[in-house]
Amino acid sequence: MTTYTFAVTGMHCASCGILIDETLEEEVAGVQRAETSVRRGRTVVTADDGLDPAVIAAAITAAGYQAVLDATP
Repeated sequence: MTTYTFAVTGMHCASCGILIDETLEEEVAGVQRAETSVRRGRTVVTADDGLDPAVIAAAITAAGYQAVLDATP
């Protein structure tokens, strides 16, 4: 398993975070868990090894938000 953290903008309420989590967990093959914090503007994704983070970012974008992979440790 690999964990990715994304900086996400465009979220306004808790429903936004729920939508992102559900989209990732239900529609992106290989995503095992997604946890979004609207307050922090972050989504943490646990995924199968080898899943391209660009696929995750594209799904977040398709849901109506902007996502950038956070490379900070």
